Parts: sequence; structure tokens; C-alpha cells
Amino acid sequence: MKLAICEDNPVHYNMIHTLLKKYLKDSFEVTHFTSGDEFLRVVEAEGCPYSIVLTDIDLGSDDLNGISLADKINHLSPDAQIIFISQYLQYATAVYETEHAYFIHKQQLEEYLPLALKAACRRLEKLHTQYLYFSGNSRNYQVLCSDILYLERNLRQTTLYTKSGTYTTKEKLTTLVERMKPDFCICHNSFAVNLRAVRTYSHKGIVLSDSTEIPVSRSYYQQFKDAFAFMMLASHGEVQ
Repeated sequence: MKLAICEDNPVHYNMIHTLLKKYLKDSFEVTHFTSGDEFLRVVEAEGCPYSIVLTDIDLGSDDLNGISLADKINHLSPDAQIIFISQYLQYATAVYETEHAYFIHKQQLEEYLPLALKAACRRLEKLHTQYLYFSGNSRNYQVLCSDILYLERNLRQTTLYTKSGTYTTKEKLTTLVERMKPDFCICHNSFAVNLRAVRTYSHKGIVLSDSTEIPVSRSYYQQFKDAFAFMMLASHGEVQ
């Protein structure tokens, strides 16, 4: 896991880093930035590889404090989890202008940092389940499951059709669907569908939200109907 610490005070940075080594059991790598401007220069040029960003709010600059930095991170890397650390409690309300995982007062750092890290990791785990990770054409892909409309197996290749384009992989249809349950269901020997993208269906086939028509075979029809009904009940909070 890669973490970034934005802190202009070396004493506070060392304190945070020491506590991270104490509370994070898994291996991690920390990059230290002394200003928000320095952080932005790097991520705008190289991308943002950081799962968690711990930032002071007062970074010694009137133009870019921790809150305005967090707002930029929200746009550059929406999945990055932000933990605010400040000695000024008056910022506790202002941080809600951004997406963040936690706010810690510096005097309570040792008490609340482990709680903040747990909250950030829980959010990351939840995000992880929203993506499908696969490889194809000598590349590794991360695709948001909700963007996938359907999958088609042809010979030894599976094509994923998304809202923005297509991807191909050698992974089997059943293997991919298993990782995306319960929102995806096989409806044919060669097809699987995102149940949340279904507009209408009948024995003749399935029509998706983009008007694509997908075949449904007799042997899979009841399984598809049951999965779709379960998804609808779950969406309305009727399934525990």
C-alpha cells in the first residue's frame, strides 16, 4: 500500500510516520510532501498512486491548504482516502466540503489514527468490490462493474461490453461472473448480463438500457428470472 503524508512540520511528520509503522501491519510505502503544491506537481505529472493521503490542513500556504488540496485529490483520484490531521478544531466543519475518511485533532493522534486507518481501509475494500480486475492483451485492467453492460464468450475469448468501450480477456465467462455476483448472471452459454442494466426481458431475449438485445436460452431462463427478482428485492431493501 502506498501512502502520502502532506506535512510541513518535520516533528509532526515523524510522529505520524512512527505511528503508521506501529498500527499498519501490512507492508506500506510512505512518500513525504512538505506542501500541497509539491504534492500536486507530482501527481499531475505522474498520476496518483496513493491509496491513503494524510494531510495537515495548515500547510503554510494561503493559496493551497489541506482542504483545497483534498478537493483537487477528489477530482484527480476519487478512490484515494483522505485523512485530515490538524491542531485547529475550527477546521472540523470545513472538511465536510470534501470527500474524506476521517478528521483527527493532533493532540489525539495516537488515539484516533488507528481508527482513521481502519475507516480508510474499509472504504478501500468496499471500492475494491466495485471493480473487476482482469488481464488481456498483455495489460492489466480495472473496470467499474456498474459500467459493464454484458459479456460475450466466443471461442477462447471473452469480450466485456461497457458503456464506454470493449475489453477482451482469455478468462472464462463463468470465472468473471463469479467475481461480480450477485449483480451479474449468465443467461446463455455464451452471454452474461449486468442485471442492473436490464430494461425488459422475455423468453425471446433481454433488452438492455442502451437498447442492446441479448439472447436468453431456455436452460438459463429460470435462473436469470430468479437472479433478477433477487436483485430487485435487494434494491428495495426487502432482502436481509
